[in-house]
Amino acid sequence: MFRFIAAALVTVLAPFARAAVPGDFDVVRVNGTAIRQSEVLDRLWKRHGSQTLEEMIDELLMRQAATAKKITAPAAEVDRRFARLQAQFGSKELLISQLEQAGTTVAKVKEDLSEEIVRERLIVESKGMKVGDTELKTAFDANKDKLGKPEAAHLRHILTKTEAEANALVAKIKGGADFLALAREKSLAASGKAAGGDYGFVSRGMLPSEIDEVTFSLKPGEIKVIPGPRGWHILQVLEKRAPKTASFDEVKDDLREMLLAEKLKEASASFLLELRRKADIKTPGQLKAAAAKKP
Repeated sequence: MFRFIAAALVTVLAPFARAAVPGDFDVVRVNGTAIRQSEVLDRLWKRHGSQTLEEMIDELLMRQAATAKKITAPAAEVDRRFARLQAQFGSKELLISQLEQAGTTVAKVKEDLSEEIVRERLIVESKGMKVGDTELKTAFDANKDKLGKPEAAHLRHILTKTEAEANALVAKIKGGADFLALAREKSLAASGKAAGGDYGFVSRGMLPSEIDEVTFSLKPGEIKVIPGPRGWHILQVLEKRAPKTASFDEVKDDLREMLLAEKLKEASASFLLELRRKADIKTPGQLKAAAAKKP
């Protein structure tokens, strides 16, 4: 039923997509013929309008339900999740660089995390979800080998166009030059400009295979130049960490969160369907018909 409503809205609103664009302009000209911004938006609406509308309806219903229950996202939880995301990039500078390339910001990421937390708390509270201690211990025993910390290396990296450039930089580094400063000045990789090429600790398997293999073959302090599809990589390992077996007390909080996430995934579809059944969702045609019936 709701997919029909979304499809109906796309059909009704599509003719207005072009007209609704203020200040229409030429996006590009091909052999003198213009493609207008309104034409691009019109095609996007026809191709993706139904799915996008469905998502927006779901998001609005969730926000309304959370507001009704006065559910908010604790700032401490937003910061915790952001810190966990940042740790995956090794440094805040590298994360910011990647976000800028993706056309977004730290503030927007935190806003998205906040909305995610609110949605999760809404479903958890509405469904009375929890992960019991027995369930937690059973999951730990079944996944103990996967929950440990893998081997990791503290890696620094510079990307150059030629082998000669890479070797010249290595000579400077071995002569006492500052690796981070050279990376910011010379590296072609975004990580060089953002964080001086410092990746922080990376786990085995996180990097492209040709870099991963060499990284974990190096000893702490060792530096090596290798070729790659985009140029020549200078790799330096500062420190290595051996793999560590999981301890229940160390991983129980993260494991509880993982198990709860699985339950949330299973319950979200039925929860949204329940919200939709209770909601008053009308197309422009239905609103017009209802208005016409009023005396």
